[in-house]
This record gives sequence, structure tokens and C-alpha cells, in this order.
Amino acid sequence: MGGGRRSRPRERPKRPLGLSEEGSPTKLNQPPEQRDDGWFIPEPISNRLYQKSALGKPIDGGILLTAEEVMFCHWHRHVPLPEGWVDERLAEDPNFAHKAVAFDVVRNAGEKVVPLDGRWLRWSRESHPSMGGPVAAIRWARAREHLDMDDLLSWAKDLEHEGMMAELAIVDDEMDVTMYRLSLIDPKGDLQPATSESHPLLGVEHLSRRFLRDDELNWINGVQNPVTELFGELNSRGLLMRPGFKFGCRWRVYSTPVDVDHAPWLMQMEMDAPSNWEGICLSVRLAEGVNKGWVVALPRDDWNFLLIRRHLPGR
Repeated sequence: MGGGRRSRPRERPKRPLGLSEEGSPTKLNQPPEQRDDGWFIPEPISNRLYQKSALGKPIDGGILLTAEEVMFCHWHRHVPLPEGWVDERLAEDPNFAHKAVAFDVVRNAGEKVVPLDGRWLRWSRESHPSMGGPVAAIRWARAREHLDMDDLLSWAKDLEHEGMMAELAIVDDEMDVTMYRLSLIDPKGDLQPATSESHPLLGVEHLSRRFLRDDELNWINGVQNPVTELFGELNSRGLLMRPGFKFGCRWRVYSTPVDVDHAPWLMQMEMDAPSNWEGICLSVRLAEGVNKGWVVALPRDDWNFLLIRRHLPGR
């Protein structure tokens, strides 16, 4: 028998269909009606849904909901579904259940997430679309989907220019959701950059001598390859690289000497980075378990450093 903690595993939400009796209104709400561009809910319930929770797009006489908003209202706002409605949505989109679960999670803790112009835009709990702009844009994906680093980089840059954060909701095959936040960073340190003639911080001391790694020797000797190019870039920023083998990455990257402080980042090269979200989850979880940020280095016209970290809605 294994040891370890004896606490009960957390209960996974099942999100069943059917209205809960807890907190149900005296007068039952009507199911939404299909319109060409959404699902219509009339006044007066529409006023409460929009004003309190920023649900739906206001139109004459009520609001229009997207399909994922309809599911959220069914689970949390006592809105019944038309007969066979979920079966129809799944026939149209086999990923509908995963999308609806993702939307439910990103609205956790009272966050106001609004489908708008093909995007999920997030307002803080204290704000509202009628009061100002969003603070973040959210994408969702399934865990085994292939990820496109160029697309993620472009998306993060565009949102940075818009003054918004980039957030992702990844849904696994158990209908559990893990959220991430992407940001572009500019890693720099306080170290004197090494040169081919003077590199006292490179290598490790053993047997009364200093042993240099292959990547360090190649960089000193002027070998040109993707590894030495990134090594040179980080070195020019006053950073020190140590092997990341124990942490599943290329390097631990220090901004100070090794004996002064811990490495703030685990750096992975694009060519070695995971190709789907399952791999990203493993890398980020390992990095954050040792209080480091997981960064993938992306060489384009210049170097871009994309930090991916866990995010908990409402925090």
C-alpha cells in the first residue's frame, strides 16, 4: 500500500442538465428562443442577467446569448433549455461540451467574460462592459490539440498592444480545466557577460579544475548553431545558464551568480518545446513547483521570450 496524504480526493463537477431547486424563482423562466444571431431571452430576466453578470448582448426587449452563455445560464441562473437543445449543439459541434465547460470555469468567482466579435473578453468582478474596457482576452483549447507558437506569440503581442492579458483555458478529457496566462518578458541580469577570452562564471569546479559543457565550449569557439545563438543572446543580457536536465528544459537561467540566488526561469528552446498542451502543462507544473517561471525562447526577427504560467480565475 502507498503512503502519503489521506485527504479525500476533490469531487469533480458533473454539471448535469436540469434546473436545481435551490434558489429557484417563484415563476419559472422560459427557455431561450432561437434567433438568427443568437438565443433570445426577454425582459425582465434579461435585465438582471446583463446588469449583474454581463450576460448576453442587449437588444430591444431583451438580450441575445451565445450557446455557451445559454449553458452557463442553465447551470447557474435557472434558465431551462429547449427540448433536445444539447443534442442539437453537440451534433453541430462535437467540442461544444468542452467549450461550455471552459466558459463555465472562466466565469468562476464572478469574473465577467463576454463573447464579443468572436473573442471571449474578460472584465474584472468589480467592473462591467458598460463601465470600461476588458482586462484580458481568453482562448480555450483541448489538451491534446497541437499548439502553434507563432500564433501564440502573435496573439500575446497583439493583446499587449491593446493593454490586455492573454489567458487560456485548456480542457482535458476528464472535462477538467487548467488556466494559463501568457506574457512576453525581457529577461535581464546583473552579471558581467562572458567573452571567449574571459569567462570565470562558466563551467563547474571539480577535481581542482573547471569543466566546461559542450554548449559553453561551442559558444567560446564561435560555433554557429541555434543553441550557441540563444546562449550568446542570454549572455549578452547579463544572464548565466546552467543545465536544466533535472527540470526538463534546456537551461536554468540565473540573473545573479549561482551561489547568490535561485534561478528565476527555466528556459526551453522552441525546437525542444512541447507540441501540445499536455506537454506545456507538465513543463509549467514542474517549473512552478520549484518557484520558477517556464519560458520558451522564440527566434524571429529578434528574440522573443514567452512566459507561460498557471492562472486561477478570480485571483
